[in-house]
Amino acid sequence: MNKVSKDPFGGIKGDATFKTSSPFKIDKEEALKQIQKSINNWKKKKIKKTFLGKFINRQTNEIVRSYHWEYTDVSKKFVNIHLYWSNKILRTLFNVPLRQVNRSLTGLKKFYKNISSVKPDLSNPDILLCYNQTAKNYKLPLKKITFKDQIEVKHLNPFEGISGNPKINITNALSKDKLVAMKDIENSIEIFEQISKKNISKSMNLKKPKNFSQNFKTSPDYFDIYLFWGGTLIREIKRVSKDKAKKALISLKDFISEFNIFNPDLKDPIVKKMYLASKEKHRPKKNSNKKLLSVSEGGMSYWSYKQHKWITGQFDKKENKFIPPKKNL
Repeated sequence: MNKVSKDPFGGIKGDATFKTSSPFKIDKEEALKQIQKSINNWKKKKIKKTFLGKFINRQTNEIVRSYHWEYTDVSKKFVNIHLYWSNKILRTLFNVPLRQVNRSLTGLKKFYKNISSVKPDLSNPDILLCYNQTAKNYKLPLKKITFKDQIEVKHLNPFEGISGNPKINITNALSKDKLVAMKDIENSIEIFEQISKKNISKSMNLKKPKNFSQNFKTSPDYFDIYLFWGGTLIREIKRVSKDKAKKALISLKDFISEFNIFNPDLKDPIVKKMYLASKEKHRPKKNSNKKLLSVSEGGMSYWSYKQHKWITGQFDKKENKFIPPKKNL
């Protein structure tokens, strides 16, 4: 008599009806699920403002993460809306007024729904971003399309035509250091291009580049490339040939541009090093009033991992007293 083998998986079977082999289709389905959760969560936030909503919230107490939106700061007057695809924020609409948030999220849902899984319209820059993000995650070939000379065509807008307001100041430490880093890398690329065109080792009338230098003083053919952030050298590569140096600088610009100042990936060792550099750079100075120093230095200021900045108290000149910082911001 044959002995029946015990099923190591406890009788659990895979989904035999699941026939798709397209990673892009999988990412589209996941994007639609996540945007619906984000829309539902936003509606719950609005309901919580009412007395009944607050009562219901106390009963359920369920917290659902929203990948597509977050408040700009603790004032909760504006919201940042994210184009989120294949586990990454690809583009952000900054400082959207509360009254336009639902319309923006609904626009994102419409955008995801209208992307073709079989033949996506890669002439749309946002769909191209989505396609290439899927390709990166699944180690597939990337698509490169030049839009410079393309006839102007009206594409589907992910945010339903809402523009937000990027000019409203974002005051966390990461945003300040990102702004400096972007200016530095853009200046470095400009100088490198002039050096390449003139085939000289020094560029006249331009600011000294922050992100590269000649490896050999007597030869313009090899360069050292630097990633600076928050006044700290984060990483460098040495003796990069001239033809590869520009590619490295452009790649560095993309890396800095994609740095998420609201939700940095601290599992990435380079991102974490950049984050800690910002934290240290903006630490309250020791020559300031002792109460404004960090807690570790005997003061009352602390670093907020929610807002990514130092939370400090302030002096009330009228009352002539120090007001301590609010806790858990």
